[in-house]
Amino acid sequence: MNRPLLFLFLVLLSLCLSNGVRAGVELPFMDPIKEPVLEGNLTLELEPWLSFPTTDRESPQARINFMDAPMDGSGRLFVNDLRGRLYFIRDGKIETYLDARDHLPDFHDEDGLAGGLNFFTFHPEFSRNGLFYTVHTEKPQNKTTDFIGPAHRDRRTLDSYLLEWKADNPQSDTFTGSHRTLMSVRFPLHVHMMQQVAFRPEANPGDEDYGLLYVGIGEGGAMKMGQVESLNRLDSILGTIIRIDPSGNNSANGNYGIPPSNPWASDGDPNTLGEIWAYGFRNPHRFTWDVAGDGKLICSDIGEDNVEELNIIQKGRNYGWPLREGTFEFQLDPNKFSLLTLDSKDDGFTYPVAQFDHQEGRAVLGGYVYRGSRHPLLHCKYVFG
Repeated sequence: MNRPLLFLFLVLLSLCLSNGVRAGVELPFMDPIKEPVLEGNLTLELEPWLSFPTTDRESPQARINFMDAPMDGSGRLFVNDLRGRLYFIRDGKIETYLDARDHLPDFHDEDGLAGGLNFFTFHPEFSRNGLFYTVHTEKPQNKTTDFIGPAHRDRRTLDSYLLEWKADNPQSDTFTGSHRTLMSVRFPLHVHMMQQVAFRPEANPGDEDYGLLYVGIGEGGAMKMGQVESLNRLDSILGTIIRIDPSGNNSANGNYGIPPSNPWASDGDPNTLGEIWAYGFRNPHRFTWDVAGDGKLICSDIGEDNVEELNIIQKGRNYGWPLREGTFEFQLDPNKFSLLTLDSKDDGFTYPVAQFDHQEGRAVLGGYVYRGSRHPLLHCKYVFG
């Protein structure tokens, strides 16, 4: 396959606010933020490293999505293809560890922007317990799911599944073992569904966060499908970041635990979901912890047609979607995806720490805070695609 040229733009974003304009004024579509993102004087050049096997004759010939390492001493770096393969890299060679299609008869990856074997992560004790976790999609057919939007109306729906896999031998280069379903979610459209799954990397045994799994869950096109009633509410899992205990069993389906320290886990209200850690997102596609810094959880939220944002995630906060996009009011007219200005942000929402509009770029795909010593010009910068 042809090796594409890769370009990386390093941008230090500052929060761009609208000033001096009265509330309710409609902003220019595609260019609501007049201040441009200035080009810096630092250039990074990326070199091709590996080309993965083709999984389709037509473009894209491979759908490579994510990389992660199990920290098991094996030196393996794992990479997934949305079409179902989980590879590992060692000594510059690519091998197949698992093909999800061999284990999941209803596996589906043909439609949408988040279909297939979407994300994976390893348990902190993978080298001992052999546990890892994946997200994949299936067609609804006649199945039921654990979660569905309160205002759900069947259109072009797709289901996301969060699975726990247990390898018989964690050191083996070929998976053999078992799997079980932790949860399933039905989405109104085959876009931005269940996204990244991860354990807090710096948590140690005995810490509150140790062994707890964070999951980003998109709103699945509910706004575009006229199902806005399913969004920005605590009885809906759509548009949230959740935190669960895979080893527990106090969830409604009994397949995972709800940590009592979650913000709505112990409020006694049957109309709130104890799984929710934060809410009000359109597509919390990627998140990361600033491990070597202050440990902040940083998440990108992919916008609709106007603003892309980066958020510091705090427990129990509402990040605004679909009432807000970035630091602007979002019009809830399904035929008019434009923004209005705000005079005040004292409205209970938590706003992004950085944002840009579509004159500058299309989406923040995810990144990491660099705190190494080899490249001092990158120190404390959030490097993203």
